[in-house]
Amino acid sequence: MKRQADSPATLRVCVCTSYSVGAEPRAPRHALAIAALEPGIEVTFVECVPEGARVEKYDPFAGCANIRRETYRFAHRGVGKMRLAGGKLLRLAYRLLFRFFGYLHPGALNTRFLGFGRFLGRIEADVYLAHNVETLLPALQAAQKYGSLAMFDSMEFHSDMGESQNPMDREIVARIERRCLPQCALVLASSDEMADALSAAYGIRRPLALYNVPPIDSHQHHCDHEGVSLYWRNAVLGFGQRGLQDAMAALTKLPEDVVLHLQGRLPLDGGVELREKIHALGITQRVFLHAPYSPPDAVRIAAHYCMGLCLEHGGIRNHELTVSNKMFDYLMGGLVVIASDLPGLRGVIERSGGGLCFEPGNAVDLAEKILELKNNLPLRLQLASNARVFALQTANREMEMARFRHAFFQAAHPPREVGTPLASA
Repeated sequence: MKRQADSPATLRVCVCTSYSVGAEPRAPRHALAIAALEPGIEVTFVECVPEGARVEKYDPFAGCANIRRETYRFAHRGVGKMRLAGGKLLRLAYRLLFRFFGYLHPGALNTRFLGFGRFLGRIEADVYLAHNVETLLPALQAAQKYGSLAMFDSMEFHSDMGESQNPMDREIVARIERRCLPQCALVLASSDEMADALSAAYGIRRPLALYNVPPIDSHQHHCDHEGVSLYWRNAVLGFGQRGLQDAMAALTKLPEDVVLHLQGRLPLDGGVELREKIHALGITQRVFLHAPYSPPDAVRIAAHYCMGLCLEHGGIRNHELTVSNKMFDYLMGGLVVIASDLPGLRGVIERSGGGLCFEPGNAVDLAEKILELKNNLPLRLQLASNARVFALQTANREMEMARFRHAFFQAAHPPREVGTPLASA
């Protein structure tokens, strides 16, 4: 759709995510970076929130007059049960259409996205920047509707996410990415390894790798005391491919003055299985559970501890290629990082000189690395110093967002002939 020459907006951008504003860190920071790029840019930020849930008080856009926040509501078990039941039948229908005819609809992945495309299609923009694979196809379709540009942030290797993803979901995701990514004006990735893998898998120009880094922060840990505090953070404190069980098993092989702090939401059972496991291992007095943190406090909280743990298991392309934002919070906080020896994590350890790698899933090797650092204070202090320097000089949001703004500007400007449609999806 052609914009009038006297329009007050120099560029209208829609940034969308399949999560709430506080649950997905990359989308809000991209919206803020775009809004600050030049005068006159208008940004619409679209988040997804269950029906009946309160919109989060956390508002990263406070004071930004050119960012408008829109909330897409979806039915769930607590509210809209009848609509959810109908949605499940429709999701099944979309899955059958995909299986027999190759028809793609994001609702085939999750009922929450059955109406997302219609919602997004009502927002006219010059650029649509999608986050999380469920929003990719709707964003491209909205871009086609208005003759606009589509962009995508591939923060995960979405077609191989491990135990949470069944074979049909992997196939649907791979088909969506294969169809949509070549039509995106800009693709972002969460690591260099991820960028290389996406380029090879889909034959696209190498995505821009942007790590999930925090802003420069003054909080820093000084690990110059006898005891050692280990820190592991995750969205949910559960067992599985994120490796929490390895940290607990390692703790049983370490001296009593080594303690473990865990931060995140309790699983659906309220933490019953977790507490039973802690009790069975005899480490009740050495494991401390903490409620989820507020995103702006990530580094400040991490800086209370000595060593940050990244414990992902191998055999899953996403875990092998991506790098969790907690690793960079650890580095900024001056923690020594102990990470699984997987390509994405190892790359950051090698670049930063801020920690050690251990064999993924091997609690004995993990305990040996922790003990090595506990008994070698000069090494621990050197690695912690390296971590902090790397974060301040390289792995910080200010540096990464400068790279993002440059890439976004190059992709969005100069404007192509307005009204020229994208190739059909």
